Amino acid sequence: MKTWQYIHVQLAYNLHYLFYSYTYLLGDKLRMAYANANAAAVNAAGAQHRADFDALLARIGFNADQRNAVIDISGCINVAMIGLLTIDQLSKMCKRIESRAVNPVVITTVQEQFLLSLRHWDVNKQRLQEPIYPNEFTMVTALNQTQLMRQQAEDEARMDKEIVAKAPDKFKIGSSWKIFAEALETYLGQLVGSGRVPLKYVIRRLDIPLPNTVYQTELERNIAIAPLAGEAFLRDNAKVYGIIKQLTLEGPGRSYILPYDNVAGGRQE
Repeated sequence: MKTWQYIHVQLAYNLHYLFYSYTYLLGDKLRMAYANANAAAVNAAGAQHRADFDALLARIGFNADQRNAVIDISGCINVAMIGLLTIDQLSKMCKRIESRAVNPVVITTVQEQFLLSLRHWDVNKQRLQEPIYPNEFTMVTALNQTQLMRQQAEDEARMDKEIVAKAPDKFKIGSSWKIFAEALETYLGQLVGSGRVPLKYVIRRLDIPLPNTVYQTELERNIAIAPLAGEAFLRDNAKVYGIIKQLTLEGPGRSYILPYDNVAGGRQE
């Protein structure tokens, strides 16, 4: 190879190396800049979530010291995380805040109840797969949720004492279908599934309720909007299927129920 050709090749190689080295360094800087920007966005979002949580606690009567203590001790940096805690954990947290050696802060019984009502609101939102908007939780919401919790506890205590409705007669004659279907719906309305929602929701007619529907009770609303997907639904769906199968296997419904035996789908019926 001639000298000038060698120099030309070497120069081209060096230029090629410099180009890719620069490209790599530039890409590395871009990746780092993207990572930094992403981290900044995450931190900003986290700060906003904490601010929203802080504002919510202020709306229901917590002063600055109490708000900081609840957020710091609970480890909840946003409203939704309160739903992860149990009732017992929230109560213990309040006692811990009051009894800590450094900067103890009094959390009143009413304030503890408001935290429990917030948890109740959170858990219901999450179970029904509804979005959680912190600004929706006000003092009025806290009071309403407290009443709902008390009513739910009373209803559950009463249900434990009452005799559960008798299962309908087995469906053996085709002409009795209408009576059987109504009796089955009534029966499932008195059996509770996941989240204490009556199993009646599994066989409701509408997957998604009509817009602007007005419900007479919270229970009616829960039946109408309970998710028809997810692990909780699958458990309830299988339970309903078992009930329907037991009641229809000896009659004309046998041929309709058996194809769903492998998937144990009560809603398909």
